[in-house]
Amino acid sequence: MDEELISKKELLELKGISYGTLYRWKRKRLIPDEWFVRRSTHTGQETFFPRDLILERVDSIMNSKEEVSLDGLAKILSGAPLDISITLDEMKGLGMISEAARSAAEPFFPGAADFDGALMAYSVGRSLDGGDLSTEDAGTVIRNMTATEDRETLRRSTVRLYRKQGVAFCVVLFDPSKSSFDISSKLVFEMNMPRAAAAFKADIASKRGEEDHE
Repeated sequence: MDEELISKKELLELKGISYGTLYRWKRKRLIPDEWFVRRSTHTGQETFFPRDLILERVDSIMNSKEEVSLDGLAKILSGAPLDISITLDEMKGLGMISEAARSAAEPFFPGAADFDGALMAYSVGRSLDGGDLSTEDAGTVIRNMTATEDRETLRRSTVRLYRKQGVAFCVVLFDPSKSSFDISSKLVFEMNMPRAAAAFKADIASKRGEEDHE
């Protein structure tokens, strides 16, 4: 594992959580087993975690646990899709997407959307509303995402939008570390789909209620 690590002791002190809480979250599958990395140190074997991933995950758990049960959080944080059907109008009514985002996604999802369709509308819509994407670029991103037939792999991917000589092109990367593009292409936008999916599932669980997704 090449990424920066944080020790268990430092994590507990930094986030103000106990040993028992950390391992309860592990038992509930809120933290993947593979994130618990055993390493030899001068004091013996110690446990470390991938720093960015664990800090983001602990923040997500602590920010959501008052609204959603730990079992509900486990579903949200897992890579599994929700069994849902929802229209763009319903998403707008719930405050999950804006009118601009609804309009950008409507050509692709004119009726009820399944989990993947709703995730695309939600995640791209947030970037559109945040000013990271133009309406035209949002359409380009959704078009390329919907063209990806392997939806399970799409949920684990990173989506990027590049621009070269005024022309935008979108790529879905299943392993960004192995990607290589013309250095004259400018990276305009990047979206990590597992993080986008977790945010979407947390939002829809709080807006619709966990009982819809049991």
